[in-house]
Amino acid sequence: MSFSSVTLWCRRKENSSVKLLNNSNGSASEMTKPTIDEMKNWKHDFHALLSSKYGVNQFQEFLRSQYGEENLCFWLAVEDYRRLEDRESRRDMARMIYEDYVSTLSPTEISLDAKIRATVDKSMSDPDQNTFDPAQDHIYTLMYHDCFPRFIKSKHYKNLIKSS
Repeated sequence: MSFSSVTLWCRRKENSSVKLLNNSNGSASEMTKPTIDEMKNWKHDFHALLSSKYGVNQFQEFLRSQYGEENLCFWLAVEDYRRLEDRESRRDMARMIYEDYVSTLSPTEISLDAKIRATVDKSMSDPDQNTFDPAQDHIYTLMYHDCFPRFIKSKHYKNLIKSS
């Protein structure tokens, strides 16, 4: 199965820890660092942060330090999933996303209410590009209102701005 060369996403390793997988042509350290103005703009534009490979990497590092990167990993995996056109690949990736983040048995389970979880469960019999939409929207809102403000106020973000 092939994944987008633009999107970063996470996968659970055999030992149940989460790790960054870089599906692009370089490592995180080889990513182009945005300008200071672009990084300052993240403070007011969560979408701009999530649209920047470097920004996503920095946000993930922060979340990892807070033991909370599974929400971002799920969101990124769904972004990749949406781009799949092959039905078999989509089915395989839907199963991986479900097992890694939606299943109540997963060590990297995301927090979903029963209604959203039931909606995702129902669509897993024949997953389409919208299978995870309600869950992804919920997680985006959680990150926007909780993780993102903490990131912007963090030493991590302040040091990024200082070092630029």
